[in-house]
This record gives sequence, C-alpha cells and structure tokens, in this order.
Amino acid sequence: MYELNVIKTTVKIGLEKPVKFLHITDTHIALDDPERISGRAVGCFEGEYEGRTVEYFKLALDYAKSNKLPIVHTGDLIDFFSRASFNAVKELFTKDIDYIYAAGNHDFCHWVGEAKEDYEYKWENIKVIAPYIKSNLYFDSRVLGGVNFVTMDNSYYMISDGQIEMLKAEAAKGYPILLCMHIPFYGPYCKEQIEKGIAELQVDIPEKYIANYPPERQHQVRPDAATLRAVEYIKNEPMIKAIIAGHNHCNVEETLDSGLLQIATAGTFDGFVREITLI
Repeated sequence: MYELNVIKTTVKIGLEKPVKFLHITDTHIALDDPERISGRAVGCFEGEYEGRTVEYFKLALDYAKSNKLPIVHTGDLIDFFSRASFNAVKELFTKDIDYIYAAGNHDFCHWVGEAKEDYEYKWENIKVIAPYIKSNLYFDSRVLGGVNFVTMDNSYYMISDGQIEMLKAEAAKGYPILLCMHIPFYGPYCKEQIEKGIAELQVDIPEKYIANYPPERQHQVRPDAATLRAVEYIKNEPMIKAIIAGHNHCNVEETLDSGLLQIATAGTFDGFVREITLI
C-alpha cells in the first residue's frame, strides 16, 4: 500500500569525498488518544490511509538504515501532543539512530491554533518534547565527512541574536556548513506563490506582501530586527553552502537572491524523502 518517493539530489560544495544523508521532514505523526483534548482532526495528515504518517516514517527509517545514511530531520515529527504520538516517537525514532534534528512549529504545541505561538508558549512546551529528541532543539551542530551540519530552531519564523552568535562560532571552525531549519527563507518559490494569492508562511517575507496578509498572519511572519540581522548574515556567510528545510510540504530547489542554495522537501506524511549527496 505504501511506497516511498525518494528524490535524489547532488550538491557541489567542493568536497574531496562525497557525503550522503537522508533528508526527512514534516512526518506529522498524528495518533490520537483519550488524554488529548482534540482541537484538530486526526485525518488532516492521515489522508486516505489511516496510520500512514507512521507507516511512511517507518519506510523512511528503513531506507536510511539499509543505505547506511545519517538522517537530517527538519521538524514537525509530530502533529500534536498526545501520549500515543510520543510513544510512537519513543519506539521508532530511537536515540541510537544516526540523526540530527531541527524543531518544527508542530513539535511545540498541544495542537496548532490552541494558543498564541510565542516564545513563552514555546519554552513552556519544549520540555514536553525535548526528552524524546537527542538533538538540542534550540541550536546544534555535528561534523560528518568534513561538513558541519548545523540545526537551528526558526519554527516561529524568527531567529535570535544568540543563535547567530552560535552560528558565527560554527563558521569560524572552517568547515562548510549545511544550515538545517524547519522554515525556508523567502525566495523565488515563495514569491511565485504569494503572487498567485497564497499567503505563504516563510522567513523574511517582504513587508509589501505581509501588509496584505490577514492580521494574525502579519503578526506571525513579520520579521523582528534580530531575524533581519540573521537573514543578512546567513545569506552572505561564505561558509554556509545551503539551507535545508521543510514546512511547506513541497519539493523545491532554488537559489536565493544572494546566491545561496535552498532545498525544501515535501512531507514524509505524504511519502517523500530526499537523498542528498554532497560533493
């Protein structure tokens, strides 16, 4: 019934030996249980086949294992807090699996829309999800094959000055960086969607577009001063070779205005993963 769609992408960053990994994102494990006060239909990510979020995730993990690929997961492993969802994570996404993780907005909520998604709400809920994930959810890094995989939480469309100071320290180590975050930066794909009338939710959307968004979306995506500083630095830091992201449930390979490559992969809930080879 289930078949994994594996996209294969090669990225040239000047390595002597290739480095391969599997990009997984937006799994949205959506298992209900009696202890959750439902505010979202479980079927949203289950689609035609009940249980598909878990089944596709199993296929992705099996693919990584059989091909000996480390995993970069860029968030929304779960769709909402529930004991059943956490039990699935504990059983499937064990800490002996070779992975690094960047948090998504769904990872921090009982269900999306329950409350205002701000830093206070996130830091209250981060202690619920954190025990199930071995990566630091604020900022983390790991060098594999001479490449520095850096994960950074931008799940609420903002990046802090503290995160950028940590990123600068990583750049100073001298390894090429793959910056792995949940939410992509505004680029050609986002611009195209907005001009079609779709209120895309990405980082650093120009104000001329945000002004036409519904008020709650304006508040959500309008970048603060720290985020603007962060975007400027990231897009122009020569050690950062690409951004790897998810969030919008689509497959995109694009070049930002600074020349930085950005790759987004559609959701594992829909059967997509991306095998990336760095050369």
